This record gives sequence, C-alpha cells and structure tokens, in this order.
Amino acid sequence: MGPDFTKRLKDLDLSVGIGEASRITGATSTQIRYWEKKDLVHSFRREEGGNKRFNFPNLAKLVLVKSMIDEGYTLTKAAETLAHHRHEADHLKMIANSLVSVDDTPEGSVFNFGQLENDPDFDVIAKVTDTGATFCKVTHK
Repeated sequence: MGPDFTKRLKDLDLSVGIGEASRITGATSTQIRYWEKKDLVHSFRREEGGNKRFNFPNLAKLVLVKSMIDEGYTLTKAAETLAHHRHEADHLKMIANSLVSVDDTPEGSVFNFGQLENDPDFDVIAKVTDTGATFCKVTHK
C-alpha cells in the first residue's frame, strides 16, 4: 500500500447523514446533535443549507461515546476519555511518521526508528513478536 492508495482512500467521500449515523451508532439524532454542540464530534455540509454529514472518523467517535454512555459513563467522563484517546493517537502518528523502515522476519517485525540523536552511529530498533517487544540499538548502516 503506497502513497497513492492512501491518497485515494482519503479522497473517498465516505460520509453519512445524521439519520444514517444514528442507525449505525445507536445514538439518537438528538444525542448526536447535543454531542456535536458539546464539540465531541463534527459534521460538515457539502453545500450551503445541505444536510449534516458525518465522516468515518466522526462515526467512530460517535460509536465510542455511545458505548461509554451505555456503560454508565457521564458525558463529561466520555469526553475526557475521547480526548485522551485522541492524544494517544496523535502520539502514535508521530511515532509512525518517524519510522525509517519496517521489515518482517520469521521471528516477527523489526521497526527501525533511525539514528539515535545523542549517538548517530547507532539506530533505534524495536523487535516485535506475538509475545512482546524489545528495543535495542544497532550499528547505523
């Protein structure tokens, strides 16, 4: 999957109206509007005066909030949890963007994060198996 696939996926218009969002997530339209007012999710309109649309990331947020509400969370706690997940996802994106290479081996995957800042003769490597991950430094090639 190269950059072309990623661009094509991002360019797809995968969005639904509020009624379909309600059906997919199990949240009522009233709940969705309220959560949007509370800035937990965001909709967009294709044209002035058009219907609200929700894209895939916002549908995922709706499902998460609805699940937490159903489990007994308050909306405030659900919002805090959602913000925490967003923060973690941002960190994971930064880590993924710093990857130099990923190689699959019979033992597992090897993630190369590039040169150590304070020791550029070595790269940071993460070896990931089904049972865990180990980090080490290896001579920079």
